[in-house]
Amino acid sequence: MSDAFSQRQLGTLLLSLVRLPGAGTVSMARTAAWSNQLQQLGLHLPLFIVHDLGLLLTAGRQGAQIEPKPDAWKRLNLPPQVVSDLGRYQQLLQVISESEVVERASAHLSDPLVVVVLAKILGDLYQRWREPQKTVGTAPVDAAALAASEAEVEQAFLQFDPRALYGFVHLVATEEQHLYTAVELIDTDTLRLLGAYAGGAASSLALVDLLAVLQSPEANDVVNFSLELLPSILETKRSSGAQSFAIDGYASIERRGSLDSLLLSEFALDDDLFEQKFVDSELYFYGHEKQQEEERRLHYILVDASASMRGVRQVFGRAVALTLAKKLLLQGERVAFRFFDSRLHDLQKLSPQDLAAPYVLGFKSERGRNYTKVFGDLKEELERLRRTDEVALYLITHGQCHIARETVQALTKAALVYGIIILPSSDVELDYLDVLHRTQIVDADTLRSRSKRRERALELVRDAAARAQG
Repeated sequence: MSDAFSQRQLGTLLLSLVRLPGAGTVSMARTAAWSNQLQQLGLHLPLFIVHDLGLLLTAGRQGAQIEPKPDAWKRLNLPPQVVSDLGRYQQLLQVISESEVVERASAHLSDPLVVVVLAKILGDLYQRWREPQKTVGTAPVDAAALAASEAEVEQAFLQFDPRALYGFVHLVATEEQHLYTAVELIDTDTLRLLGAYAGGAASSLALVDLLAVLQSPEANDVVNFSLELLPSILETKRSSGAQSFAIDGYASIERRGSLDSLLLSEFALDDDLFEQKFVDSELYFYGHEKQQEEERRLHYILVDASASMRGVRQVFGRAVALTLAKKLLLQGERVAFRFFDSRLHDLQKLSPQDLAAPYVLGFKSERGRNYTKVFGDLKEELERLRRTDEVALYLITHGQCHIARETVQALTKAALVYGIIILPSSDVELDYLDVLHRTQIVDADTLRSRSKRRERALELVRDAAARAQG
């Protein structure tokens, strides 16, 4: 970490107004992590505002305390204008802390979500900060360097020119309404869903996907529908493949076994007959009950992202895909997810810790469609997977997804294919539906009714999950 940058960021904490009683080095470690990840998104913000807003978002109005530092400011001769700006900043923090958004969001925020919420709130403000030197000398923040006393913070503040920092504080004070509006525009339902579906991913790409979800109006509809489905599947229990088996006793009579489990009656045979039965594998042995290995199928969810799936079909399809993935993972299955349009997009291997929900919610396609190429490539992939895995393919598409019948027949030889066809306004006219192992049709009337849409989605998920267990 650059010494100059370290001193500058440590010194900015002199202007911090939020304190979390008892947190100490823990809050500083989280602040350092938030700051470093914001830098990955191109936001090189003064540390004090990352610290203050981050603690408010995670601790809420009950945990965080807003406390100015007038004595320290007086000792360091802060200009009157800066003190006035800090007063307005304090009022802004107070208003934000009383916001219903902060109260509802704090229960669902992991560190990556805190980062993207801060980026959404402060992104525009950072772009308006006309400071040429704001990206000069930036470096990752070391949490250990922030575990300093108040005297060390004051000393660090004296080591750099604070004019750029004063300019940022003034910008915050003058844009207080903009900042408060940005907080109020945070969709807490989206945070709730991401908190339930997303894991602890913190890579730059994962942060970009999370930020895209918060900035996407289309994602809100998928979020709201997914939240209607989520409570109905969270009670799923993973069934263990382990069976009870005898340790000291025996459970059966077998033709194979070790000599110490040989039936005692076999020792009564003549030596010649005993040897002959041994060679012919006709001796009887006591057998233990064997523990059976659970063989898990690979569940491959393939979702159409072409223009024909826009609107309510996109909402229904993606929500069903997310819910089905969650259900299967709760049952202990292996799950992979993929979008397609004119090509197959990157395969996402899902886990209970990471369902790639940000990717699913925020994905946008502008590539048209090419079903011949897509399903030709898919056939080759499934044939490769078939050598090592049993595959169940869930195809979520629309009523105009025309695929050559021969290609579909090849797919059904390589995998169990479960088709979910979401109709447009017209009837379905696909000549390969009878080839699929299971077909579900979602008609236009169902999509128009909220209650029918929810009931049908849960029916699909339960049916597919039951077949997976069976």
